[in-house]
Amino acid sequence: MKIVDLFDRNFEKSIVTVILVATSLILVVQVFMRYVLGSPLVWAEELARYLLVWCTMIGTSLAVRESRHIVVDFAPVVFGARSVGLFSVLSHIGVLIFCGVILYYAIPFVERVRALGQLSPTLEIPMWLVYAALPVGAAASALRTLQAMWLLHRGVPVPAGQNAEESL
Repeated sequence: MKIVDLFDRNFEKSIVTVILVATSLILVVQVFMRYVLGSPLVWAEELARYLLVWCTMIGTSLAVRESRHIVVDFAPVVFGARSVGLFSVLSHIGVLIFCGVILYYAIPFVERVRALGQLSPTLEIPMWLVYAALPVGAAASALRTLQAMWLLHRGVPVPAGQNAEESL
């Protein structure tokens, strides 16, 4: 069970860390090649852009996992501390609906791009791999939202970030 817990706590963090380190290294090498050696890497900026897209989408799942999304706490302040649970559930349902809409449109889009066989301009990697970040990130965020709802139902405290009750 410890392996599952370790995986649960560190999956997105590990991926985001690897992507950010790789992006930083690629861009440092690109700057060195361009300004010191005068021979820029033509593929570096494109790869960094695609890695940042993936980092953003995986990062949304991490933000859901750690309850680090922006919180509007007006309603719980107005309606009292006992309403925090209700508004938390409503918020999670909204996130699930949003993720569902993204998945509904993103999956067929990625399938169309894959069927077209479109390649990136410089790296010549299939563009569907880049666009796949959207449904993967939305699905991961939806799973993390379901997990958060389950933990809320069981009365388990929020893993990290600011809880709406703390802001009251």
